[in-house]
Amino acid sequence: MCGIAGALSFDGRPVRGGAIRAMTDALVHRGPDEGAVRLLGACGAQSPPVLGLGHRRLRVVDLTPAAAQPMTDAAGRGWISYNGEIYNAPELRSELAARGAVFRSRSDTEVVLQALIHWGTDALVRFNGMFALAFWDAERARLLLARDRFGEKPLYYALRPERLLFASELGALPCHGGLGLSIDEEAVELYLTLGYVPAPWSIYREVRKLPHGGFLLAEANGKVRLERYYRLEERLAREPPDDPSRAVRSLLENSVRRRLQADVPLGAFLSGGIDSTAVVTMMGGAAPPPLRTYTMAVPDLGYFDESSLARATSRRLGTEHTQVDVGARRLHEEIPTVLDALDEPFADSSALAASIIAREARCDLTVALSGDGGDEVFGGYRLLRALSAHRLLRRLPPAPRGLLAGMLRHLPSRHGGGAAGLVQKIRKLLDGLTPEIAAQHAAWVSICDDSARLILRPGVADRGLAERLFEERYRRFSGGTGARSLAVEVDLPLPDDMLAKVDRTSMRHALEVRAPFLDPELVEMSLSLPEAAHVSILSGKRLLRRALRGLVPGKVLRAPKRGFEVPVGHWLGGPLADLYREVASAEALRGLPGANPLAAGGWFAEHRARRADHGRALWALFAFCWWLRGPHARHTRAAQFFDDSSSDVTVFKRSEG
Repeated sequence: MCGIAGALSFDGRPVRGGAIRAMTDALVHRGPDEGAVRLLGACGAQSPPVLGLGHRRLRVVDLTPAAAQPMTDAAGRGWISYNGEIYNAPELRSELAARGAVFRSRSDTEVVLQALIHWGTDALVRFNGMFALAFWDAERARLLLARDRFGEKPLYYALRPERLLFASELGALPCHGGLGLSIDEEAVELYLTLGYVPAPWSIYREVRKLPHGGFLLAEANGKVRLERYYRLEERLAREPPDDPSRAVRSLLENSVRRRLQADVPLGAFLSGGIDSTAVVTMMGGAAPPPLRTYTMAVPDLGYFDESSLARATSRRLGTEHTQVDVGARRLHEEIPTVLDALDEPFADSSALAASIIAREARCDLTVALSGDGGDEVFGGYRLLRALSAHRLLRRLPPAPRGLLAGMLRHLPSRHGGGAAGLVQKIRKLLDGLTPEIAAQHAAWVSICDDSARLILRPGVADRGLAERLFEERYRRFSGGTGARSLAVEVDLPLPDDMLAKVDRTSMRHALEVRAPFLDPELVEMSLSLPEAAHVSILSGKRLLRRALRGLVPGKVLRAPKRGFEVPVGHWLGGPLADLYREVASAEALRGLPGANPLAAGGWFAEHRARRADHGRALWALFAFCWWLRGPHARHTRAAQFFDDSSSDVTVFKRSEG
């Protein structure tokens, strides 16, 4: 796992080595072992450099210098700067060798390089893994940027008339210098609705995210085109297996085995839920001992705490288990680490827990397997059961629906368990009742619905962008009989919320996380089945639970969904209240375009009195204000950098990082 960065000149002016080095320095946490910058000409070594490729390396497979990047082949036909792991690299290596490819390392990087040389962009769909890459086709003087199918690895770019900039993280782009940054009004609306900024938007108008399953081709003359090489909706029209349960188990076992290849210590996250328990159990028979596992406990709030199940699984499998107890104080201490590391506003509070676990795991490991993707692929989220419940609630006449909503409005509610948690869930169901499934889905996941956004920003025209995104996804997955709502979750929230969180928090600590549930064949097979195979009003993961019988204990299979999350909404009313007032002050909130600080203050008062649950909205405002004074200010300062050096290659080792 690594960090990549670079620049391609369109106007003939040479790229600057110092600027590329500054970009890679901003990514040193992703690749602390070594780094390098390579400058390349459009017509060979004697021409002025039009491309700068930078790389920071975290050594995982083939720890020798032969696997260092940027990498080229023996004939100099192509150059690559690559971040990821390709799990079918051995099979691709054999196929390429039969076609005459010569390999000088054991790394998957060289397999990707040779595949792109031999097959061009057709190679992308052959890769089973996670990646973001920059490949320079020296013969065509053409740059390829590409991301994996499901968005496990990030890639940002800034397209200017004179230059294309790209990097693994947004914060590296301003380090090139000369990049003006202005907050994108559409991105702000999307953030307030969803709690994250989905691709292709970024928080800045001048920067875009390359969408998952997509690629960008750029030539030195400035010609650029964006395409998708992978369309999930086209892969779901397939015959279901005779025994779906058996197929799921077999595919998942194979996926876990593929992800055990590493020349460094490897372990797993173990939350106590179905997904991570299945992964750890399957690792037990294949991973070299001792198998290390890591979990988080929240002793203060039992509803959120699955640590007892994790401990039981560890004892059963004989893992070396580490439990990290998290209370308000530990959470408070983690906030600066996490929010300072996020280059965009990000309101998923579970990033705090993910960062804590990643730091603990990195003390012993370089690679960790996780259960990420299991909820999206097999229907584990409560919202999917809520969408089923919506279909029944819509049949109620308006009068009893209104009476029930009015009664609930006066009762305490909050995110979590107990009576107050049930009130919050029923309120959410009633608030989102609409005829269209896409609108229902959007309403359920919204942090601030359209009325709340109007209260918060009364002078700003709301475009309903998030709902339009969900409508577009539902249209895309309208063909066939597959699990539409699950497919939408995989295509929209998964890459830009869940996987973005995992990447930023783990790579901040130089920990590579692998997700067996995101094996392409497993995902496509699961989502091609009817939604009822996975979800009912009363339960989720129906197929996965059947597939894991006899492997995962019944107590784990029957346990309610809790989630790998931190109860910041609860704590904002108590131990974090003072910090909230300091960071999200009225003055700070004026930095949110169009915001009315009095509205936010009213939400905070209602939340503390438990008259309403505004926890997620308040955390979103807190995270935005933190971003303004932290990462945004840092980006602005970095953009002032300028360097006119253009040395051909610079290599820097760990001691310099």
